[in-house]
Amino acid sequence: MRSAVDQSHQFLAPALHRQAVCVDATLGNGNDTAFFLAQGVRKVIAFEVQEDVLSQTQQNISDSRLEANLDGHEHMDRYIHEEADAIVFNFGYCPGKESLIHTMETTSLEAVKIALRLLKVKGRMALVFYPHPEGIKEAESIIQYLKTLDPYRYAICCVSQLNHSHSPYWVGIEKKKES
Repeated sequence: MRSAVDQSHQFLAPALHRQAVCVDATLGNGNDTAFFLAQGVRKVIAFEVQEDVLSQTQQNISDSRLEANLDGHEHMDRYIHEEADAIVFNFGYCPGKESLIHTMETTSLEAVKIALRLLKVKGRMALVFYPHPEGIKEAESIIQYLKTLDPYRYAICCVSQLNHSHSPYWVGIEKKKES
């Protein structure tokens, strides 16, 4: 079976095209950004809070289509002034880096709300969750919010491994129409 990240990429793929604007809300090592760029999208706007991680990832990717911002994803609307075709979040901490620096429940929930407003109709968003103690609270808060969304505006699915409670899982959202 493919990883949660690979499955989330498969979900996002139909929203990607040559003029697509994509958002990597949690840049980290840049795997999601690299996926978007490999699909030939027009632009990727990314967010990272750790300056050393941002700098290293920019060096590794080195693509003029990447607009990387040293800021939290809860401020994405300060940088994004157009609708997004695809948005991805990988919650938690950057693999191989300081695990005490991680996404947080309140700022992540705010970022998801902002991202839903920025997502264009027929656009897709993937949220990948990891079951560490802080991540569990973060996921519960975000999923509780998503359950309140109008099903005529958003199609939302959750994909998890039923027989392994401590494995990563993901939520896919497609915006069906504006309010």
